Amino acid sequence: MKRSEVKEYNGQKGKPAYIIFDNKIYDVTDSKLWKDGVHMNRHKAGEDMTDFISMAPHGENLLERDNIRFIGNLEEDKQKEDKKLKYRRLYSKFHPHPIFIHFPMGILYFGAFMLLLYLFTGNISFESASYYALIVGTVSIFPTVITGFISWWLNYGMTMTNVFRNKIVFSSILIVISLILVIIRSYYLPPQSMNQLVKIIYIGGYFLCIPVLSFVAYNGGKITWPS
Repeated sequence: MKRSEVKEYNGQKGKPAYIIFDNKIYDVTDSKLWKDGVHMNRHKAGEDMTDFISMAPHGENLLERDNIRFIGNLEEDKQKEDKKLKYRRLYSKFHPHPIFIHFPMGILYFGAFMLLLYLFTGNISFESASYYALIVGTVSIFPTVITGFISWWLNYGMTMTNVFRNKIVFSSILIVISLILVIIRSYYLPPQSMNQLVKIIYIGGYFLCIPVLSFVAYNGGKITWPS
């Protein structure tokens, strides 16, 4: 079967759903991960999934289970050049976004914990640690977001789904909150000079970063491990 023929098996209108991996054709019609020939609201049956499966956490072994059936080898034909291919392969070697995402998560979680210890103990060293963590955590958000957009462009063609919309919206909210917090805390030196209202806004905003950041990470997990 040729590549152009595989495209006809897209899982739509009662047709079987076929995909290509490593020049092999697989029937994913009965797979719960390919409902109506669509996977993760992004990948469509009839396409070559070689690069995407190679980068996915489940790998090739998924094709040996989940009601996926081997059909046969793909007949050789001339493929259209993928202009993103070399960038996608370079990205798959280093995975910059999954690396960078751990920095704001770990640092801001740590900072919130330090701030909590300060509130319980009154030890100013804990508050100072939370301030420095806030600065570093805020700075680390930017490469995380940038590499996230690169990943979205390379791997998902900037297809807008609820998951990506949530990540973009709440990442933007996180940036705004964290920048405001840095400005507030940097203005009030020492922190004891804050009045009660500013202190409530600062502390509340700091702890608000945690659920916002967690929600962004949760949606990232839904991309990697779709339900």
